Amino acid sequence: MTGTWWDEIVGDEGFLGDAETPAWLVSMLVHVVVLMLLAMVVVPPAQRPPAAIAIEQPVVEELELFEPEAIAVEVEASDQVGANSNGGEAVAESLAPVIADVPLVAVDTPEIVDSDVHIELMEEIMPVALALDTSLKIRGDSAVGTDGASGAVDRLTLEIAASLDKKDTTVCWVFDQSVSLAGQRRDIASRLTRVLEELDASGSRRRSELFHLIYAYGDRVNPVIDRPTRDGQAVVDAIESIPIDDSGVELTFTAVRTAARKAQEVRAGRNVMLVVFTDEVGNDEQLADETAEYCRRMGIRVYVVGVPAPFGRRQVEIKFVEFDQKYADGEVRWPVVDQGPETLYPELIKVASKSPADEPIDSGFGPFSLSKLCASTGGIYFTVHGSRGSKGRVKDAETAPMASRLRHFFDSDAMRQYRPDYLSKANLDKELAANKAKKALVEAAGKSELQPVSAVQTEFPRRDDAQLSASFSEAQKEVARLQPAIDAIHRSLAAGAGDREKIREKRWQAGFDLAMGRVLAAKVRADAYNEVLGQAKSGLVFKHPDSDTWELSPSDELGAISSRMEKLAGEARTYLERVVADHPGTPWAYIASEELKVPLGYAWREKHTGVAKQMQMGANNNNPTARPDDVARKLMAPKPQRPLKNL
Repeated sequence: MTGTWWDEIVGDEGFLGDAETPAWLVSMLVHVVVLMLLAMVVVPPAQRPPAAIAIEQPVVEELELFEPEAIAVEVEASDQVGANSNGGEAVAESLAPVIADVPLVAVDTPEIVDSDVHIELMEEIMPVALALDTSLKIRGDSAVGTDGASGAVDRLTLEIAASLDKKDTTVCWVFDQSVSLAGQRRDIASRLTRVLEELDASGSRRRSELFHLIYAYGDRVNPVIDRPTRDGQAVVDAIESIPIDDSGVELTFTAVRTAARKAQEVRAGRNVMLVVFTDEVGNDEQLADETAEYCRRMGIRVYVVGVPAPFGRRQVEIKFVEFDQKYADGEVRWPVVDQGPETLYPELIKVASKSPADEPIDSGFGPFSLSKLCASTGGIYFTVHGSRGSKGRVKDAETAPMASRLRHFFDSDAMRQYRPDYLSKANLDKELAANKAKKALVEAAGKSELQPVSAVQTEFPRRDDAQLSASFSEAQKEVARLQPAIDAIHRSLAAGAGDREKIREKRWQAGFDLAMGRVLAAKVRADAYNEVLGQAKSGLVFKHPDSDTWELSPSDELGAISSRMEKLAGEARTYLERVVADHPGTPWAYIASEELKVPLGYAWREKHTGVAKQMQMGANNNNPTARPDDVARKLMAPKPQRPLKNL
């Protein structure tokens, strides 16, 4: 072969040397060669950077060791401890059973390490609600029962300590200067000495400080310490120096408002607690809502160490024992004071009788205006009564001096479900308008006091038939005078009975059922009394020859009188028995149970009372012979008595 295979393809001129060869073909061949060369190049895979590793050493905190504090040990053991006693020994012991099932503030139980005693104080109480008139939003407590003011002070110690855990706190103490509270002021001053020592001791682990203001009031408001002070002894001395105001006027809400404004003025970023000691409602209740609104808006919690309101009553007697030597001492008197009622509107039918059902008893709450003040500001109302721990009926001799004449007391925890509606008058009026049963109860309870048939004549001596018949007629006139009032109240309640089943609040349920049961019982007794007397005019014959008197005795036999009365009696028992079954351990159940003990009808019983002898003695007009007194007695001039109207 004279040439290569390439020459055979391209010829003598060569492929590239041919002028006829297109330029694009040459370019394509060059790019193909370059791509083939690049494809043969080996590219190593990407390398990840090595991970950074940090090694941390745990930091060991050094524990701060506290020296054990001195602990005072009392040799004699006390049989009464806690907030429900006069002799509670420690702040922690004041968490008595009277505190709610769900506490207002949480309490953590601390561990005790070595000998360093440390109490983990309570968390701050939740802020009060924005709406004063919505009871469901109220955070305070309107009823914590104690049997002594010192027990209330113990519980207050916890409240103060909880506030100090958050920030500096000013406590403004407000004291009623009335005569009836003089002894309690001395006890409180003595108790505060220890309380302030306990707060100072526990405060060594805090940075916050406690300040005090003191106000006193009677017919005017008197600043005692009006600049914040941390001097505990000065506080105690100032309380002991508060004079008695015997004007009989107590401007309670004016004093609270004045003290609150001063506390706000000198607040300086501190928490403010206002603590009031009083044993009456006060003469300026018209300022209650305005005062409560100001304290709530300023975030000032109000606590009141007061008295229990008598159930369904405004007034109650207190056991006054004179303590001042310039007055006659040793004599017990029972003046009437205002300590109630526990509700804005009356909810209890008033019955004028000497029955146990109508004796003054504990309502379970404080007076309405003061309790509402505490509830709406996030505070607590303490109901203080020396007989609170008594079981059964409290006798006069068992009633503590200056305490009210309340015969029965009820458990504070059980009564929490029956808390009154702490609403404004306008909002409560709306609730009453929305339920006829509630409105009927309030209207019926606001009527004049009901006179029961038990107060009329039940014994009829027989001198002759004409005289006996005339006495029956006179008795019928008396019961005829009572019946219109009974019938009017019954009509009011009956008009609202259709809405009874719509009521959901236990307090209103118990109130309506008790009212209807008692009024029906009074109506049956009045009608039965009148009917029995009318039948007796037809003639009664003694079975025993020596009998000379007819007596109407309570009896449940009503069938012989009237089937209508028997039906009404059944309705009365149904209402009363429902109260006892559905509301045990409450004032309503107690009254209903006492009412059920008294039969609804009457039956005649004959007896001998010596009518003939009494007639003979009545003819003898001899006066009793005076006791001889030969020696004139020389007596010292008696000491004057304190005017009870100024208590």
